Amino acid sequence: MRFGMFDVIRWHQDVEGSETLTNALEQVEYADSLGIQDIWLGEHHFSRHGILSGIFSFMGAVAARTTSARIGTSIVILPFHNPVQVAEEAATIDILSNGRFNLGVGAGYQAQEFHGMGIDITKSRELFKEYLEVVQKCWEDGKLTYKGEYVDIEDIWVIPKPVQKPGPPIYIAVSTSPESVDYAAKIGVPILVGGPTTTLGQTPRVVRMWHERMEHYGNPHEHIDLPVSANVYVAPTMEEAESDIAGLEALINEEFHRIGNPADKNGVIPDNYKHWAHRDRDRQIAAERARQEGIRPLVGTPEVVCERLEVLRSKGIERIFGKFGAAGLDQDKTLRCIEMFTKEVMPEFAEEPVSAAAC
Repeated sequence: MRFGMFDVIRWHQDVEGSETLTNALEQVEYADSLGIQDIWLGEHHFSRHGILSGIFSFMGAVAARTTSARIGTSIVILPFHNPVQVAEEAATIDILSNGRFNLGVGAGYQAQEFHGMGIDITKSRELFKEYLEVVQKCWEDGKLTYKGEYVDIEDIWVIPKPVQKPGPPIYIAVSTSPESVDYAAKIGVPILVGGPTTTLGQTPRVVRMWHERMEHYGNPHEHIDLPVSANVYVAPTMEEAESDIAGLEALINEEFHRIGNPADKNGVIPDNYKHWAHRDRDRQIAAERARQEGIRPLVGTPEVVCERLEVLRSKGIERIFGKFGAAGLDQDKTLRCIEMFTKEVMPEFAEEPVSAAAC
């Protein structure tokens, strides 16, 4: 299996915002030094759910503070940005990281964010598809001319060009809707699975769906393991693992329940997000299915987390990127979690185990 870390940098009410960001950077650097393979960071705005609004500047710091892990965005919300500038920023980070950058992108889903950015959420899908095409064309040699519905540029030399050719690998964050999974497969792009709007119980189905659609469109896919996000907390005892993080994110989750969706102030969901109408019901069904199938949260001692990872692997999941700890958790305990995961869990899933610890 392949393992990474993931963070949108949730902001706990008892911690300064500046400390929250610097703590996250320390966690990233520590995880890289211990051999984590991927580092994914996500953009959000206007709520405690995520304060990584300056995604590209932070990724530059991550590039400078890491040496081995691949680093990536999960995600950049494309409708919020000029796509030419996204291409420039991504190319710059790719250079600074010596070709270690992955560009994860998505259309966004929070109505509050679209309102704050002055973007029409009903146009998010169209903006996303056109902007993604522009980003990729910006990385091609020579000058760019592009005339679309939203972008009209002529004879522009977009520089610098990225180290990786034809550009940094693209990943698309998808909801659980068949339409979004189908679109990613149609253009032959891997997906990022999971996040706060899904549950682990939904991920095996989404992974299978993407492989099936890739097969349908004739795109190679057997060699691709899709990254799946999950909350992870490892501690010396089960009691400590469960009690350390219990209730820490209650206030953030309460806020997210109010604003973490595409509904307007009247509760109306735009047509292009119609699959959200039954999101809560679908998540409850998936959570129950997960319990029946033995899929459990990745929380516990190293041995317990290993056992739970084995269940996920049996469902076809070979790549996990974990949110370690929880917002508001003592920094030393978060770093301890990262250390225990990388030293006592990861080796058990390497091709050639480097640890004798039993799982």
